[in-house]
Amino acid sequence: MASQVSEAAGATARIDPVGAIRSLTERIRSECHDIDTTRRVPTPIVDALRDADVFRLLAPMDIGGHEVDPVTFLDVVEATSHADGSVGWCVLIGGCYATFGGLLPPDGARAVYGDPDTISAGAFRPNGVAIEVGGGYRISGRWPLASGSSHANWYVGGCVIQRNGEPVVSTTGAPLVREFFFPGSVVDIIDTWDSTGLRGTASHDYAVDDVYVPETHTMWFQEPPAIERPLYRMPPVAMFATFIGAVPLGIARHAIDEFVSLATTKTPELSPNVLADKPVVHDRLGRAHVLVAAGRRHLIETLDDLWTRVLEGHAPTMADRGALWLAAAHAAHTALEAIGMLYTAAGASSVYASSPLDRCLRDARTAVQHICTQEQHFELAGRHLLGREIIPSAWAIDDRGEA
Repeated sequence: MASQVSEAAGATARIDPVGAIRSLTERIRSECHDIDTTRRVPTPIVDALRDADVFRLLAPMDIGGHEVDPVTFLDVVEATSHADGSVGWCVLIGGCYATFGGLLPPDGARAVYGDPDTISAGAFRPNGVAIEVGGGYRISGRWPLASGSSHANWYVGGCVIQRNGEPVVSTTGAPLVREFFFPGSVVDIIDTWDSTGLRGTASHDYAVDDVYVPETHTMWFQEPPAIERPLYRMPPVAMFATFIGAVPLGIARHAIDEFVSLATTKTPELSPNVLADKPVVHDRLGRAHVLVAAGRRHLIETLDDLWTRVLEGHAPTMADRGALWLAAAHAAHTALEAIGMLYTAAGASSVYASSPLDRCLRDARTAVQHICTQEQHFELAGRHLLGREIIPSAWAIDDRGEA
C-alpha cells in the first residue's frame, strides 16, 4: 500500500487542480448571469472542468483517477465556488461521487468511473424499489435533487430491496437499502428545480422505471470499501459533508470581493464620501473576513487531522464523523453570516436580482439548507459532548463498525 500511496502523491504533485480552477475563474464569472437564468452550467464550462480533470480527482488510480487527498479536493470545491456557487456545487457533486469508484466492486467501478468522461449525479435517499432478479435487481423510483443533471451521464439512487413482494429486512430489523448506479440513457429528468439560489445546478427530480442493475453496480456506505487505501477508508458521507461546507466558504469569498469593489465606488445617498470611508463598513468587512477565515481554518484542520490519522491506520469513530459534520455546519453558517453582514452594509444596491451580492446570499442560503450543514449538527455535537445518545442520526450513515 505504501507504494500506491506514494504513487498517488506523485500524481497529485504533477497536477495543479486549484490553479486550473483559478485560471477559469474569470471565464466562469462572465457566465454567472446565464447560469442563473438558464438554470444550468453551460456546456463549454463543463467541458473545461472535465478537461481539468476535476471530476476524476477522487477516483481510484486503478481506473485512471488521481486519488488526491481530501483537503486538495476541498480546496478545489472552494475555489470553484469562489467563481460561482452553482458551478462549485456541481464540481462538488460530480467530483466527490467519483469516490464511489473505490467503494463499488471492481467491475462496477470500471464500468461507471473508468470512462474519463463520466460525471455522476443523484440522491442517496431510498426513494426507489429494487426487486431481486438473477445477478442483480430491477429498480424503479423517483428521486429529488439530482444536482448536475444537465450534464451527468451516470446516476445513483437509493432503493429498498424487495423479495417476493416484501421488503428484505436487515439484521437490525430495518429494511435493507443499497445505492444503485445506472446510465443517464435510462433516466427521465423532471424539471422541478425552480429555486431561489444555486439555480444553475439543475437539481431536478429524476426517475427510472423497471431498469436492470447488476449486483456489481450497487454498494452501501457501511460495507468495507472495495479498495483498501486511505481515501476509501475515510467515512464517505461525513467527508462529503466537509466538501459541502466548502461551497458557502467560496461563495463568501466572492461576496467579499464584490463588496470591496462596490465600497470603493459607491457614494451612499446623503453622504459626501464613498462607502469605503464609513467606519461601520470597516467593522462589517473585518468581521466578515474573520468569520470566513475561522470557518475555513476549522474545516480544513478537522478534515486534515482525520486524514492524517487514517493514513496512519486509524479506523474512523463516530466522534470523528461527528467532528466532520460539525465543522461543515460551522463553516457554512459562518459563511452565510458573513455574506449577510456585507449584504446589509451595501445598502439598497444589494436588493437587485442582478447584484452579485444578492446572488451570493441566495446561493449560500440554499447551500446551508442541505442536510449536511443544517443546524441540527450543533445540537448533535452538544449531545455528544454531554455523553448523550446520538444514534440514530445522519452521523451514522457511513459507520462501518470499525470502532
